[in-house]
Amino acid sequence: MKKMILGALVLNSTVFSAQITSLTGETAAIFAKNENRQEKPLIYLAENFHEMSTLPGFSMGAPSGLVSSYGVIFAGVSGRKDKEQKDGALAFGMGIGNSEKIGGAVSVGVGSIDARDGGAFNRGNLNISLGHNFREYGLGASVGVTGIDLWHATAEDGKNQEPSFYTAVTKLLPNDYVPVTVTLGFGNNSFADINIEDKKRKDSIDGFGALGFYLLPQLSFIVDYTSNILTSGISAVLFPAYPITASFGFTNLTKQGPNERVAAIGSVGAAYVF
Repeated sequence: MKKMILGALVLNSTVFSAQITSLTGETAAIFAKNENRQEKPLIYLAENFHEMSTLPGFSMGAPSGLVSSYGVIFAGVSGRKDKEQKDGALAFGMGIGNSEKIGGAVSVGVGSIDARDGGAFNRGNLNISLGHNFREYGLGASVGVTGIDLWHATAEDGKNQEPSFYTAVTKLLPNDYVPVTVTLGFGNNSFADINIEDKKRKDSIDGFGALGFYLLPQLSFIVDYTSNILTSGISAVLFPAYPITASFGFTNLTKQGPNERVAAIGSVGAAYVF
């Protein structure tokens, strides 16, 4: 099992809705491979990790310690909805460097994608990650920055557009039953406790973490704790021969922050290896 999950990882060495969009896309990029020797139907149940062109996600808010490499591009779209509000976002980016030396990703997040909430594509930000995958240990470590303001249509959109810095470590724990990924790290601003006043969050540093349980090669169950917000959900790869991941879950189960409402979240991400 260890060789299978690590093989899938290294074959190619590779606003919350915007964050989960980037995470879903980057996860597909990290695990993506372009080898496709399957002679099976479009939809089938994969028996092992070698049959997968990508793996399901392992985080729904916490940045990954694993990084991708040059030679892969990714994109994603996501949404968030509670009883009173809804929002959507998209992201696109590409891998850079070499993850077995120094790799990472550069992506652009765009929100909102719904003109009914005040204007479509009215804010955009840049995200950058750098890190190294320790292949022999099933471990990755990264540093990154998210939310670098590229544009905002109104003062309200740009009011809290301060970048967030983080460092993260992700460890794979393969076994013959339910392989597990553990992600731990810390960061400021959007990774700080959501109950802290907005203008003080850039000077506050808090920890985050996520657990991903691979119930099947095509399905993972995720528990994430970021910004004092508990999120849980699933990630799936419906088409094993194609690097496309989909995630669905519920966030703010702890009912924190000014919103204090549980919200449904979902995203779809895809990667292309060139």
